[in-house]
Amino acid sequence: MDNLFEQIDLKPFHWVYRKVSEENFQGFYHWHQGCELLFVYQGEGRVIVNQQSYEIKKGMLFFFQPFQLHKVHVEVSPQSPYERSILHFDPITLGEKSLHSFPGLSALLKKLQNGVNEPQAFDLENMYDYLYEVCNRFNKSIQTSSWEEDSQLFLMQLLSCIRSNIHDVDMDQSSTNKFRSLYYSERIMHWIEEHYAEPFDLGLLSEELHLSKSYISRVFKRETGSSLTEYLTIRRIKQASQLLERSQTPIELIAESVGFESVSYFIQLFKRMVGTTPLQYRLSHQRVLT
Repeated sequence: MDNLFEQIDLKPFHWVYRKVSEENFQGFYHWHQGCELLFVYQGEGRVIVNQQSYEIKKGMLFFFQPFQLHKVHVEVSPQSPYERSILHFDPITLGEKSLHSFPGLSALLKKLQNGVNEPQAFDLENMYDYLYEVCNRFNKSIQTSSWEEDSQLFLMQLLSCIRSNIHDVDMDQSSTNKFRSLYYSERIMHWIEEHYAEPFDLGLLSEELHLSKSYISRVFKRETGSSLTEYLTIRRIKQASQLLERSQTPIELIAESVGFESVSYFIQLFKRMVGTTPLQYRLSHQRVLT
């Protein structure tokens, strides 16, 4: 498993323009310190976030919250490449300080950043040409001028497109009141969210979802690109990281509270996945407790 953290410079943003993957794309569960906006030019696969699965296709725009576990799972080849632009940004530096004159967009950013069940995938294919040009102009502008004004305008343009999409979706849902069925992987992730702190019992999961054990493993791998064990382990490590940051709870109790029966195995696994021991992580990330 890869390191769970991508080291992104959040002073104030990190921009990746039209990155293309044609082979050896290694998607993995991870999270970032700041917000992430992902715009797709082409590709086939799924984005896994907040125990939900969203289709990757031309014109999709995704919003990931700070420290939110997510994964991009795509099938790539020279005939079917994955092309995207990515903006990582510090919502305080780039968002709150620049949007005070635009209360509607500022409120939207706060909802996207902090909301519990806010939408995170936006089908903007009907705005593709506009977004294509917006990204292109932004990429050119930051190479020849200061980033401050251009990055603020760029963020406002993306938020404006999201706002239009939300209004359209709200109107559609109010008239039809139809919701799609959950993918099997989503049902599995919701179950894990409720039980990750307990010893994992594939038999119990099988009984509650009315699926065979072998099918659960196969369908989760097919829909997410990862194994059940990998997802469960990363979910536990993420919760342990938060407890290390926010409390003085002894490490052995943290290990137990997130589902690890052996503290030595927890420490070994944490170091391998995060790149540091739980104690070192706590010392470097510990917040001031009030």
